[in-house]
Amino acid sequence: MYPFVLGLHNILRWLVLLSAVYTLVLLIPGLGGRRVWGRRERVAASSFTGLMYLQLLVGLALYIGVSPYMQGILDNFGAALKNSETRFFAVTHIGGMLLAVLFAHLGNVLYRRRETDQGRYRTATLFFSLSLLCVLALIPWWRPQLRL
Repeated sequence: MYPFVLGLHNILRWLVLLSAVYTLVLLIPGLGGRRVWGRRERVAASSFTGLMYLQLLVGLALYIGVSPYMQGILDNFGAALKNSETRFFAVTHIGGMLLAVLFAHLGNVLYRRRETDQGRYRTATLFFSLSLLCVLALIPWWRPQLRL
């Protein structure tokens, strides 16, 4: 089961990145205040946020029970914190990705509360950009990129 879940987590990483870039490409031109927030923007924002939620669930499955690597870390957490790679997965990666999901969630919720299209574009662009920055900063780029 572990190889399947890890492979799914890896594939979702690329879908999250593509979705984030696509969403921001749609939103950034709207910052000028002359574009109407429409169905395309709403679907892109919801899709990005939904993919972030799905990635979080798969990541938590790896963290909590499926990954033998994480089980070893959690069994001896104190020792794991002394090693930079195991500390990255035990604390930094999961903490930062939770923050990324939070930013995506806030962006998706708060843009809906804005009364103007320009406000929607500004809010969504800000929070989705923060989410993408967290994701980019905390992907373990040194690991295989297409692990299948």
